[in-house]
Amino acid sequence: MQPIHIFKAGKQTASNGTTIVFTEADLAATASAYDPAVHEAPLVIGHPEQEDPAYGWISQLAAQAGNLYATPSQVNTDFAETVKAGVYKKASAS
Repeated sequence: MQPIHIFKAGKQTASNGTTIVFTEADLAATASAYDPAVHEAPLVIGHPEQEDPAYGWISQLAAQAGNLYATPSQVNTDFAETVKAGVYKKASAS
């Protein structure tokens, strides 16, 4: 799979209603700090519990022009097909 856009710089509102401003520097720092050897982020549907299955893993993060991209790896074939079919319209970082 190609990198997925997961976040953009600017004012964001958390699920609890808190508003936070993220700068391009914040996104660059996030991408730079991501280390899958320490904790590899799962590729999931929705915001599941910890024990729910992963459909793949995020191998790296990249920041470009105020946007954050995640590169998936080891993606479940059936899941990849549903993504290609447009079943899931949005992606987010949690």
